[in-house]
Amino acid sequence: MSEKKYTEEELTKAIRGAIGDRATWFYLLLKAVKEEGIDADKIAKKAITEYGKMKSKNFKDVNGAKDFATQLVGGVTKCAFGAEIAAAGDKKSELKFSHCALVEAWKQLGCSKDEIVELCRMANYGDFGIASSFDGIELDFPKMLSKGDECCHVIVTKK
Repeated sequence: MSEKKYTEEELTKAIRGAIGDRATWFYLLLKAVKEEGIDADKIAKKAITEYGKMKSKNFKDVNGAKDFATQLVGGVTKCAFGAEIAAAGDKKSELKFSHCALVEAWKQLGCSKDEIVELCRMANYGDFGIASSFDGIELDFPKMLSKGDECCHVIVTKK
């Protein structure tokens, strides 16, 4: 039996589907937490920041913004999120993400614009968790797909 080969398009579709599934259970979990009268943001911040810190262990030799940005958009992130490095420097790098399967899933679930912005903000705790693992790395999101912008624009700075 021969091994099946997948095109980049097929792989991207599968990864985006898995991310969409993650967005669905994330939404349902936070909805249930809120219904129980528990502070969803507090729970999300603690858990998702910790997840980001765990993910940071896969990053190697982060000495500046460029190192961080390059690794953040590495692997399947590039195709899954339509990620590109818009500018790369040791003190400041800029990333643009043209697709977000989480946002798309939340739209399909019928979430309001405000809910999508809130869910995205909480999902970003993972990014901030990754960044917190590296001395002086800071993130800013001046544009976000969840807010209706044409892309997620991430500015990575090294202080």
